[in-house]
Amino acid sequence: MLEAPLHTVYVSYDGALDPLGGSQVLPYLERLALCNVKPTLLSFEKPERFCQDDTRRRVAERLAQAGVAWQPLRYHKSPRVPATFFDVLRGAAALRALVRSSGARLVHCRGEIATAMARLARLPRAVKLVYEARGLFADERVEIGSWPAGGLVDRAVRRLEAANLRAADGLLCVMASAGLEALRQRRDPLPPYRELPNSVDLEAFRPRPSGQTAEYGLAYSGSLGGWYLTREMVAFARASVGLVPGRPLFLTPQLQEARQAGVTDDWAELRSVPPEQVPGWLARATATFFFIQESPSKRASSPTKFAESLACGLPVAANGASGDLDRILEHERVGVLVDVREPASFERQVRRLAALAADPRTAAACRELAERRYSLSAAVAAYHQLYRELVRS
Repeated sequence: MLEAPLHTVYVSYDGALDPLGGSQVLPYLERLALCNVKPTLLSFEKPERFCQDDTRRRVAERLAQAGVAWQPLRYHKSPRVPATFFDVLRGAAALRALVRSSGARLVHCRGEIATAMARLARLPRAVKLVYEARGLFADERVEIGSWPAGGLVDRAVRRLEAANLRAADGLLCVMASAGLEALRQRRDPLPPYRELPNSVDLEAFRPRPSGQTAEYGLAYSGSLGGWYLTREMVAFARASVGLVPGRPLFLTPQLQEARQAGVTDDWAELRSVPPEQVPGWLARATATFFFIQESPSKRASSPTKFAESLACGLPVAANGASGDLDRILEHERVGVLVDVREPASFERQVRRLAALAADPRTAAACRELAERRYSLSAAVAAYHQLYRELVRS
């Protein structure tokens, strides 16, 4: 006998129209909708993106075609703390109404702010709460300088994190192994959980056809600044000119920041493309690279761009600051570790990466690792298993 569809509400403080939402929220919901799940997405959209009619219409049609209902709310940016508090209040009210109207039996919250909304919504006890942890939020903010350690905001956010974890009926730990251990120190035993890395749609991100030559050299895809070491990445890309066939390729929404960092048309290709076009652009490159600031909290993270590169059959140059990259890259022969404190070594590391990319075995090794560890289908199956486990309990 077939099970009845499971109605859920997925809450994301990141917008469906954001690049991150397009790559890390929509594909999961589309796949879940194929698993006898009826999701409703509650997201917070940046006004400057929401006013782009063509983009908004395209995303709305994509979600509707997949069977995903969408309730967008406006995101407020400043002043930071009052704006976020206002969004939490509004999100809690919208979530309560959506659960009532849809008959949802489970609420899936992506991150701390979304989980705070669910707690404030005072949902019926029968509705299960899934807390999706993708990082150590307070630690990250302190390390990046958003607020001082031990200050009023820091103490409040850490209390929020602890309360979110206590309130969770189920946990999705989308981090490296260090992340799960950090959560276990905060609540032991943990609620029913699944541990998995950031995953990638292997149907969208694919190697270029056999026999087709790469058009570009090293490629970087994603935001600049913040955790990403923009100056060092630009220097590494400059070092690749003449050593790797093709111009370096930067795919980023922050074109002005890239130019200010030294990316110019005479040596590099700089583009801003919608998320659905990123796979095609990456497949035209020889290899990819990214450098992240060294910090304890980032050891718990699982960078999506690493999985995307592997799925395209491309080796990666990275520093060892994030997740398990220092163990995986060279052990699996899918990339090279770079010491960003030694710019004089960049040329040598570029040559190593170029040699790895030229090895005919490398593309297959990258793709095989993506299929083994970073498959979106496997991640969605883990989500669905946890959902069903919770609603049956």
